[in-house]
Amino acid sequence: STANACLEAAAKNNSPVMIQTSNGGGKFICGKSVKDVHAAAAGSIALAYHVRAVAKYYGIPVVLHTDHCAKNLLPWFDAMIAANKEYFDKFGEPLFS
Repeated sequence: STANACLEAAAKNNSPVMIQTSNGGGKFICGKSVKDVHAAAAGSIALAYHVRAVAKYYGIPVVLHTDHCAKNLLPWFDAMIAANKEYFDKFGEPLFS
């Protein structure tokens, strides 16, 4: 995945990295054929979980950025904020940086 490529490049250069998810990126991660209104949020959240699960193996600091959003994309952003709160309540740290 692109996220893995970013992690690998950062590790090779001993550099921290910021990985950003976007509405379109979230849709792509969920699957381009998925037409559900929540697909972008599901994909963005899945990416965050994936990066959190594997980042420790690269030995570099990683920041997960949620991107900004236009008003019409607020449901996508709100879903990520809800997932962030749920993750924080469970683990004591945010899912997205």
